[in-house]
Amino acid sequence: MQVLFAPLQGYTTGIYRKVHAEIFGGVDAYYAPFLRIENGRPREKDLRDIDGDCNLSAGEQDSAAGDCNLNAGAKTVPQIIANSVNEFKVLADAILQKGFTEIDFNMGCPFPMQVSRHRGAGLLSDVQTVKAIMDEIEKFTAKDSIKFSVKMRLGQNTPDEAFALLPILNDAPLAHITLHPRLGKQQYKGAIDFTAFKRFYEECRHPLVYNGDITSVSQIRKMESNYPKLAGIMIGRGLLARPSLAAEYKAAADVASEKDLLGKILEMHGRLYEHARSTYQGDSQILSHIKNFWEYLEPSIPKKSFKKIKKAGNLGEYDAAVQSLDMEQADG
Repeated sequence: MQVLFAPLQGYTTGIYRKVHAEIFGGVDAYYAPFLRIENGRPREKDLRDIDGDCNLSAGEQDSAAGDCNLNAGAKTVPQIIANSVNEFKVLADAILQKGFTEIDFNMGCPFPMQVSRHRGAGLLSDVQTVKAIMDEIEKFTAKDSIKFSVKMRLGQNTPDEAFALLPILNDAPLAHITLHPRLGKQQYKGAIDFTAFKRFYEECRHPLVYNGDITSVSQIRKMESNYPKLAGIMIGRGLLARPSLAAEYKAAADVASEKDLLGKILEMHGRLYEHARSTYQGDSQILSHIKNFWEYLEPSIPKKSFKKIKKAGNLGEYDAAVQSLDMEQADG
């Protein structure tokens, strides 16, 4: 199955995607955090991210892909979030102008700020607007060489919402659907509804990708066994916590030991830290960007070092904390 890296705002940035692909690999596609409308226009920060805002020279940047160069054939897929046909068209046009040939539409974001604005999971109960957006996707695919996919939840308040939309989605020209089988109101808590997922899996006519709480190779293998027609797995927090997960599943890289994993984590951190120091100014600004790297990594690094890194209040303390982790890795 394909392994897709889920988008997480503030974490899976352009530089993160590039460095992860080069050091760990195993990922078939990296989904960029969603592009949204702000003050009536596509948000500039989001556009810069998919431009390849990775401190590369013009010669190093892959203008055809519209993102930083990624190894092993991995690609970046931009994602958009919208509450109307008009927002959808503006965002899709902005991405098409950058040369991308694939766009993912977010109908799954559970965060209240987006849901209250009728975006993400907040759109799932609006059959009429979803139908209008699917009709717009059909127009785009008829005139351009562009593929669309959808990432969604079972609903905001009830799984009935997803099944009311499924006939519309089945008729739309979608490359695939990614389903996180929770409700939007659950956010990331509570049980996953595998009963509803199985029904969706059986009734969906598009290739289906599973998303939700995958943290190990054994879980991926279990999904393969239980759902043999599954097209892929999308992983977000699980890959942030164990960046080698996709490579271990694909056997694209051999992570032989926890020591080896920690060494690669430190190598990846070094690249991201260098980028942060050359891009931002002042201890506070630099730390606010680089500390995100460690947030999900607690299971993969010694607890004592993790606490030191999180408590660091300036670059001197931070460097000392990372150095202690480096020494632990060297000692094995």
